[in-house]
Amino acid sequence: MSIRKILFWFHLIVGCSAAIFIFLMSITGGLLTYERQMIKAGQQADYPIIAADAKRLSLTEIKNIASTYPVKRSLSITLLNEDNAPVVIRDGRRTLAYLHPVTGEKLIEPGKESTQFWRKLRAFHRWLTFDGSFSEGGRWVNGIANAIFVLLAITGIYLWLPKRYNRRAFKKQLTLPGNYTSTKARDYQWHNVFGIYLTPVLFVLAATALFFSFDWPGDGLKKVVSTETVKELAKPIALESSLVAQVKSTETQVATLKTAYPEWQSIRFSVAKAPHNVSIYTVDNGNGGEPTKRLSVAVDNITGEIVDTSGFDDYSTYRKIRNWVRFAHTGEYYGVVGQTIAGIASFLACLLVYTGIMLSWRRWKNRKK
Repeated sequence: MSIRKILFWFHLIVGCSAAIFIFLMSITGGLLTYERQMIKAGQQADYPIIAADAKRLSLTEIKNIASTYPVKRSLSITLLNEDNAPVVIRDGRRTLAYLHPVTGEKLIEPGKESTQFWRKLRAFHRWLTFDGSFSEGGRWVNGIANAIFVLLAITGIYLWLPKRYNRRAFKKQLTLPGNYTSTKARDYQWHNVFGIYLTPVLFVLAATALFFSFDWPGDGLKKVVSTETVKELAKPIALESSLVAQVKSTETQVATLKTAYPEWQSIRFSVAKAPHNVSIYTVDNGNGGEPTKRLSVAVDNITGEIVDTSGFDDYSTYRKIRNWVRFAHTGEYYGVVGQTIAGIASFLACLLVYTGIMLSWRRWKNRKK
């Protein structure tokens, strides 16, 4: 049996065995294309209506309110560059409250129902659960299906190659004719043409998904690339008591950041228990899914000036790759264009599953005859 025939039967049998799971991941992945934007739209619809001349709380007042919340990790405040946006109070990664920017009262979570819907859909995409909960079994099933998807992409490229290497043969494999002699011919052509164009994107989506399902891709990556940060950000040191009175207000420091980064979308900072020589801020100039647009900024508490910054280029090679993996999987690393390409590829992957199954079904029926 030739190598081509071995790979063909491997492609067919393995593809059919994982078809339902690949289909489910593909269609849910397509539906999740603009998840971040949809969640944001749901939240913005619930933002409080604030008069243009309303006096907003100062950051000192917000910090005082935030300090009343019990925390287990680290208390932080996030400011959003959106009209009427609430102030977000967090304990580590856990959200404690959304504060009204004028009254300081705790608001009902904006866009809660919308957020829950998208979280449940994402959980089904990752773990095959309907209630949004984690499932080890679901993660393994999807992980195996993703591994199979990677193998299908690789073997598919080989099987796509025409038996005769000439211009006419390649043109046939790369274009869709206007008419088809049968549905079988149509399905075959769709599977080949869409498959070869989608393979690069689908390979990235499936390969990056392996990092979410298994530990071994991340562990293996750590062994072959550097985990040392290129440049460490200036670390806060306790301030001498004689200098405490000279500390610039958070209001002044944030104003400096807004001037330095006019495209800022969010600014997050921790509420320190004691004054330090510098305050660390996280400034995000993107939509939250673009790590190259996010940076940490150290501001001198005495002068109020920016003294150090650390961004994507300063990460370790390992952290850069892991950030790329996380956001390349959704396409967000490349902005809205990347999201759109990933979404279209995910939906068209459903077509590959359908045409592959139909071709296999017809082959099986013909063999029985």
